[in-house]
Amino acid sequence: MELKTTYGAWACVAGAGEGLGAAFAFGLARRGFNLILIDLDPEKLSEVEAAIRRTHAVQLVALCVDLVDRESIQPIMAAIESSGCRFLVYNAAYGPVRPFLQNTPDELDRYVQVNMATPMQLAHRFAALHSGRKAGLLLISSLAGWRGTRYVVPYAASKAFTWNLAEGLHYEREGVGLDIGLCTLGPVDTPNYRSFFPRQPLLQPKAMAPQAVAEYALRRFGRRLFLFPGFSTAFSHFLLNRVLPRSWASGLHNAVMKRLWRLNERENSK
Repeated sequence: MELKTTYGAWACVAGAGEGLGAAFAFGLARRGFNLILIDLDPEKLSEVEAAIRRTHAVQLVALCVDLVDRESIQPIMAAIESSGCRFLVYNAAYGPVRPFLQNTPDELDRYVQVNMATPMQLAHRFAALHSGRKAGLLLISSLAGWRGTRYVVPYAASKAFTWNLAEGLHYEREGVGLDIGLCTLGPVDTPNYRSFFPRQPLLQPKAMAPQAVAEYALRRFGRRLFLFPGFSTAFSHFLLNRVLPRSWASGLHNAVMKRLWRLNERENSK
């Protein structure tokens, strides 16, 4: 599918300041899209904006907003509506790695707002705006969302929500113009991932480059609902969800997380 031919001249990326979001922004710019870039960090947003301007002749709108703020939806939708943007990537997420009880009440609210409430509100308004017209919505989930996962309990729970949101929208809006894609991630070599997991344990798949993940998702968007970038991600999903009983799969998955966390604590104690 030629994305720009299908969805018009503009695309929007939420969480575009670094890592995977920046990779999506560059991937869309290479395809000739004008971009609405959204991030919380103004410096990172400016760096991505400047880098895209140096290499691609596209129009850019940068919005520095905190997606935990319910009012952040208003300027985003205003930019989407005024530009005629019909392709939205919601990559923004809140996902520190820590034991559940180390989260404060405010941090628990941030998981809910950034990972669940804001994308649901944006999906609702985006779908309503383009009802009857061709539009695309790409949401980002995680293998952690397919089962309860230690040390990322609220993040994993929120990604299970994303999976169900995308799947339900896919069937409800199928045939009426809105294409849905759910990119389900394994380890991705982002600044957030490197900050928590500096070493590579034996059982953990190698983290994918953000650019490879973004290219995989953009090239396959519109062909199928569930997108699993990389062989190791697809194989892990098949093994954990199609082959092993859930108790075995969850035990294996959480054993890897326990090993990762111990490696992280050991590294930070030096």
